[in-house]
Amino acid sequence: NENENIVAVGRVLANTLKNKGIGVVHATEKHDYPEYSGSYSRAEQTIKSYLKKYPTIKVVIDLHRDSVTEGSNKTALVTTINGKKAAQLMLVSGCQDGTVTGFANWRQNFRLAIRLQQTMEVMYKGFARPILFTPRKYNQHLTEGSLLIECGTEANTLEQAKYSAELLGNALAVTLNNLKEK
Repeated sequence: NENENIVAVGRVLANTLKNKGIGVVHATEKHDYPEYSGSYSRAEQTIKSYLKKYPTIKVVIDLHRDSVTEGSNKTALVTTINGKKAAQLMLVSGCQDGTVTGFANWRQNFRLAIRLQQTMEVMYKGFARPILFTPRKYNQHLTEGSLLIECGTEANTLEQAKYSAELLGNALAVTLNNLKEK
C-alpha cells in the first residue's frame, strides 16, 4: 500500500522539496519485487531512464528503511526533534576500492553526503546517524549527486518516518541552495 510504505515517506520528502522550490521527480517503481535479489539492477534501469528523460537531474535519492535487529527483536531508531519523535536517518555513501571499480564520481557523492550530514547536525542535532562509508556502488555511480538514505527502520512508525522525511527535505533544500551559491 503506497500510503503506508516507503513511497508515502518519499512523497513527504518530494512535497517538502517542492515547497522549498526544488524540482522533483518522484519515482515509485518497486524494485524489490518479486524478490530483493536483483533490486539494485532493476533500480539502475529505472534511474537511467529518468536521467535520460530528465537530463537536468542533479541529485538522485534512493530512500530506504533500514533493518536493525538483535536476534528476533527489531529496533526502532528514534530521536526527538522539536518535541516530536522522528526516525533517525543514516546516509550511505559508496566508494571505489580494489574490488569496486568504475565509480570515478564517488568523491563527489561523498562530499554531498558530508555537506548534508553537517547541515542536518546543525539544524537537528542527533537526527542523523554516522555516515556509512562502504566499498559498494548502490547505483551511486550513475550521478555526481547520488544519496542512499536509510529513514529509520521497519520498526519505526510511519509517522516517525514521514516526519523525518520532512526534516530531511528541509535540510536537503538548505544544502542544495548553499551549493548553488558557491
